[in-house]
Amino acid sequence: MSAGSPSRPRVLAYIESLRDDIVQLCSDLIKRPSVNPNYPNIDLGRFRGGESRCNEILAERYQNIGCEVDFFEAAPSRHNLVGVLRGSGGGRSLIFNGHIDTVPFTETDKWLAKDPFSGAVENGRIYGRGACDMKSGIAAQFMAAKALVDCKVQLKGDLILESVLGEEWMEHEIGTTAVIRRGHRADAAVISEASAPPVSLAIVPATSGMIWMSLTCRGKPAHFSVRDELTRAGGKGAEVGVHAIDKAIFILNALKKLDEDWCLAKKHPLFRPGHFTIYPGAINGGPVGIPVPFQFAGYCTIEYVIWHSPEEDPGDVKREVTDYIMQIAALDSWLKQNPPEVKWNFNWPATSIDPGHPIVECLLSAHEQVTQVKPQVRNHSQIQGFCAVDDATWLNQAGIPSVTYGPGSLHQAHSENEYVSIDEVITATKTYAIAAMDWCGCIS
Repeated sequence: MSAGSPSRPRVLAYIESLRDDIVQLCSDLIKRPSVNPNYPNIDLGRFRGGESRCNEILAERYQNIGCEVDFFEAAPSRHNLVGVLRGSGGGRSLIFNGHIDTVPFTETDKWLAKDPFSGAVENGRIYGRGACDMKSGIAAQFMAAKALVDCKVQLKGDLILESVLGEEWMEHEIGTTAVIRRGHRADAAVISEASAPPVSLAIVPATSGMIWMSLTCRGKPAHFSVRDELTRAGGKGAEVGVHAIDKAIFILNALKKLDEDWCLAKKHPLFRPGHFTIYPGAINGGPVGIPVPFQFAGYCTIEYVIWHSPEEDPGDVKREVTDYIMQIAALDSWLKQNPPEVKWNFNWPATSIDPGHPIVECLLSAHEQVTQVKPQVRNHSQIQGFCAVDDATWLNQAGIPSVTYGPGSLHQAHSENEYVSIDEVITATKTYAIAAMDWCGCIS
């Protein structure tokens, strides 16, 4: 169907008229907590089943617009949701994918209305855990499908709506991968993860790789009053004791230098300079089993997240970091004999498709039609690499070319007072609708 088709302005105007309904759906989903239950220290009595409760809301809506609904339990009290809007035939199929689970929250008093799940609407924003990451994206994808149905636009290819489990804890085996194995496949997919920065509603054909590393240094306990023996020239040092926290900080400072080198040396055309980093995200240490400061720490563990280019092999990245750590450890008399323990917890693989792939071009064209702004140089404006990771990895690995495009920014995701711009949600909804018409083909 041509860009001048009368269906397009009708669909876009209808979505604009649905603004309040779109905001209300976002707010309703936020008000139903769906914190991933596998995060540490989660109140399972409160949060178990939250993902399913959100998907129950969506399942009814999917049915109301004529979808074939697949609501299935992939883990105890945890249900994925798929809605298939059947096409008339002869067109390409398209997946709209998003994850319904969220990260936990902290410090309730710092949230708007002192409630992480308020779903409050203020100053053109929707607030609450999951507003940005990524219930607004899931709502926008559904409302795009609803607009097409209500405007009597018949797609030729199937449109598949997915609200999946577990993305926040890399549980793709019970989420997106489980949905794929259940037989839900398509010619392409759009993931509605918040796709800024560096630009709002970026079109993302490539994601970073993410590796979680635990680094542990061991110490030698002794009475805390003899600290001077460890720090002054001529002190007895390890003969008396070793403070594991000192040793871990020694390694941490050395890794900061490697991090700086990476920021200068590791580049990719779709990513901002300096994006690939070595990030110390959590530190835990002290006397073993005795969380008091009255003896030298027997251990110190630093949890790192390593971001690497999609062009790098994760095995090579691990070897580079491990070799560097051991080279630095060899400069310290204690660590040379008692090297740090390096544990690789999990690796979320990077992924990419050609920035010129038809699904990228389709989404870019739809975005330009909606915003009526055409960047002068496409590849250096709206098309960007994704700072983080998402389920595009598993879709691409299954042979389904996938691109990320969604409202919100990683500057707000996982933050206190998480929010999303209503205008971005509406723009995304319109873009999804036009992209579905262009990709799947349609009769109206």
